[in-house]
Amino acid sequence: MLFWYISLFFIALTLGLLDVSPIVTFAIIAIYIIVSTPFVIPIIWSKDTEKMKNYLKKSRNAYYKFLYRFLTGDYEEASMITGNMRNGKMKDMANVMLFIHQKRHTEAKPILEKMKESLFKNYYLAAVSCEEGNLEAYNTYKNNVRDSDYRKWLEVEEAVRAGGKVEALKMLDEQIGRLRGAKLLSAVHYRDELLKKKD
Repeated sequence: MLFWYISLFFIALTLGLLDVSPIVTFAIIAIYIIVSTPFVIPIIWSKDTEKMKNYLKKSRNAYYKFLYRFLTGDYEEASMITGNMRNGKMKDMANVMLFIHQKRHTEAKPILEKMKESLFKNYYLAAVSCEEGNLEAYNTYKNNVRDSDYRKWLEVEEAVRAGGKVEALKMLDEQIGRLRGAKLLSAVHYRDELLKKKD
């Protein structure tokens, strides 16, 4: 990451020394940032799950550290990291993910309800409603989930609940083939969790 910033500095310095017009300088720097960011921050666009996990593991960001522990199944350590996070949106998101994984839906629901309207809120409220057997609330929240990948995960969960674990895994495998970044990590984690579940 440091090398990325140094490169950015030298590009800007070189363009400044060559007296390149501000518009061209802006365009070159913008292209550099757009093209290089997925390589520097693999969690955005990578298809290499190990590379993304290593990035999360080495990150200083508490939420990324939490994600690494959560996605690798170290829930005890993930819980400790969450306890040390500053209050705010990221801590709330981490707590919700942990509570839902631990089937502590009554603790997750109040956190979700106080959040601003978002994809995360609607997706996890749909998941909680599904666990509670509240079909009306589930459908309401599911209809508010606009992201097709998140909707697919809800459909996968529906298939699992209907006894179609094989079909659910097939749906996930098809999806995993085209996903990138954080969504890919989430789908792979979800698939691993399904494989661990007994029929």
